[in-house]
Amino acid sequence: MTGTQRWLILCVVLTGTFMVVLDNTIVNVAIPSLRDDLHATFGQVAFAISAYTLTYACLLVTGGRLGDNHGRRRLFVLGLLVFAAASAACGLAGGIGTLIAARAVQGVGSALMYPQVLAIIQTTFPGEDRAQALGIFGAVIGIAAIAGQIVGGTLLALDIWGLEWRPIFFVNVPVALAAVVAAFFILPRESEHKPVGLDWGGVALLTPTLLLFIIPLLEGRDQGWPIWMIVALVASFPLFFVFIRYERRFAKRGGRPLVRIELFANRSFSYGLRIAVLFMTAIAGFQFTLAIFLQVGLGFSPLQSGVTYTPFSIGFFIASLAAPRFIPVLGRYVLSLGYLIAAFGLAAAATTAFTAGLRLTGLELAPPLLVAGLGFGLGMSPLVGTVISGLPTEDAGSGAGIATTTLQVGVVLGIALIGLFFFTALGQAPAGTAYSRAIGLTLPVVALLLLAAAWLVKELPRMPFEASNALIERLPGWSAGFAYSMFLMTGGRMGDRLVEDLLAHVADRRISRAREAPLAPGEFLAFHYREGASDVPWLRYLMREALVYGGQSVPHEGERKDIIATQVEEVRQRQHAGVLPADLDAGQLRLLGFALVSYPRMLPQITRMATGMTPDDPRFIEEWTALLREVGGALAEAARQAAR
Repeated sequence: MTGTQRWLILCVVLTGTFMVVLDNTIVNVAIPSLRDDLHATFGQVAFAISAYTLTYACLLVTGGRLGDNHGRRRLFVLGLLVFAAASAACGLAGGIGTLIAARAVQGVGSALMYPQVLAIIQTTFPGEDRAQALGIFGAVIGIAAIAGQIVGGTLLALDIWGLEWRPIFFVNVPVALAAVVAAFFILPRESEHKPVGLDWGGVALLTPTLLLFIIPLLEGRDQGWPIWMIVALVASFPLFFVFIRYERRFAKRGGRPLVRIELFANRSFSYGLRIAVLFMTAIAGFQFTLAIFLQVGLGFSPLQSGVTYTPFSIGFFIASLAAPRFIPVLGRYVLSLGYLIAAFGLAAAATTAFTAGLRLTGLELAPPLLVAGLGFGLGMSPLVGTVISGLPTEDAGSGAGIATTTLQVGVVLGIALIGLFFFTALGQAPAGTAYSRAIGLTLPVVALLLLAAAWLVKELPRMPFEASNALIERLPGWSAGFAYSMFLMTGGRMGDRLVEDLLAHVADRRISRAREAPLAPGEFLAFHYREGASDVPWLRYLMREALVYGGQSVPHEGERKDIIATQVEEVRQRQHAGVLPADLDAGQLRLLGFALVSYPRMLPQITRMATGMTPDDPRFIEEWTALLREVGGALAEAARQAAR
């Protein structure tokens, strides 16, 4: 498969991705039009918005399993067709009940289509291209998530053929059909797979659990909280525990459960899902209530409302693209930074809306919405990757499915819970100023959810190759040396945490280097010498440590043994491969290698006196590297002679 074919495949599957995510938010700008035309309550319109996400969340993992069983290309096309048909039914709906049902079928189409996208990307793109493709995938999700407001507002403003809100659904039909045609010609056919059993029992339990929990939250206020709704809400909790017990038993019987409960024992996964729920509840609730405030409270047109969201969209887009650049420096704390920035932006927007009242303009909201967009973008882009980063490779697929389902449940909770709070704050007979008060109270609650998410980030384990002190990668050599010196001079009383972080960073770097080293002994030694230039502060610390402790136990010895064990194993692998003499002790060979690659930098004065050159002299580096290759070659020749 050529590179051009791969990128064409990506374009096709991302078309489906864009529509799936877009339809999560595009209805927000049509809330007043839907209420007036279909004679619906706010609760019913919220249900129409949530019905899509609800079925999508319930069937997402099952859709992925169907793709594994029957072919991802086939399920992707089927999902597009179901989505297109349901979109047409939404546009033709004559009542709110029909719209809710059609939106639910839309969610089914999305659940069949969306899981195939990640699987197709994983199997189509190798190595670095896959990382780039996944980055584009994340950017498309971010853009689609906030483009719904603008696209929906534009379509409503154009009022195509006098159809008012209906084109926001009709527009999906030609795009989906075009994607179907492209999929037939571009997506590769797949070989048959052995079918895997589906957990229909899990789906049958999870769906009513979510319905019993969500419907009362959406409809209860409008209907005066009848007793049956309270009973349904309470009943959802024991039914959820029944679902968990069923999933455990289903797994013990050898089945593949909808949700693998044992994954929640993983710290990064369990805490990551809590963060995901808080984040998605916040962003969905914010978008839903702000749309109502702008259009109903302030009387903005759908287009004005969409334009008001533009600074938020710009901030989200910029931060989504920038987030991967922050990860090597901040690691998981890029999420904390994003949530704190977003919370600040929402608090500023609440203050602006509350103080300006009905005089508020979209221009006044632009700065705080831009800040909020930057924060949400930073907090969204790395979220799923962070959630599943601590899982073993074989569990990454299951974890990603559960994480994506959790994100959709968060969307439903945001519309239900934040919407309930907003309407409760609004009161029974709201005047114009009541909307300003309600949004002024609601956005700080959303900000509190983000602060809670930021607080939970610290509970996540350290990501691979991430130093727990974000500045360590940027510390110059003298700073690291100073930290080591203070640690030694005070007997470990000062700077222990910093030294621990520095050590973790050294361990990651040196273990990774051991795994990447070439097999041939000469190239092996040259590689370690060349890459060891970054270890100078560490080598100088080892010299000072030797003067203080001699041959006794040293601080953090346990953590450092893993590095040495990996390096000794590195030597043994070369002995087994026959490129190093098998009769020599692997530990002693490791010491020899350490001396050869580290000695010149550890004792630069001896290097200078012996050769007339410093370890940093380009001529010395060239000559010493050549010598290491000769020494390694001699060891390899000795191994060959012994084998004869």
